[in-house]
Amino acid sequence: MSRKKDQAGTFELLSRLPQQIVTLAKLEYDNAKREIIAKAKNAGIGAGAIVIALFFVFFMLEALVIAAIAALALVWPWWLAALVVAAGLLLLAAAAILAGIALIKRGNPVPEETLDRVGGDIAAMGEVRVNAEPSAPRGTQMPRVGEEGNWR
Repeated sequence: MSRKKDQAGTFELLSRLPQQIVTLAKLEYDNAKREIIAKAKNAGIGAGAIVIALFFVFFMLEALVIAAIAALALVWPWWLAALVVAAGLLLLAAAAILAGIALIKRGNPVPEETLDRVGGDIAAMGEVRVNAEPSAPRGTQMPRVGEEGNWR
């Protein structure tokens, strides 16, 4: 039984395995870190939108106070104008709050994509089986993850 020079033997492949696992773990850590940073950015933008909404609510309250004063002092035009401004500010605040809440909900800091990939890696490692059938023909293709067959 001869093997080509460019093919690694079993012991050489087994000696590479720990370094490959460490490299895989480092790459998954980096992916998780990037994913968390991206989601934290969205949460920060959402918090900023809520701060802007609170800014508009502050001026809406000020406009409502002016409207109440104007309603008592004058009969129709001043307070009507102030109420229209207050209603506009309220609509702006509501839009900013809804946008902020949507961004915060989307910004869940759990790195779901990385966890899915790590789960797939663990599943792939769990499917490695010892070849128990000595009569299997040589040169057959290794099965892919999820396929039936023996790993060589």
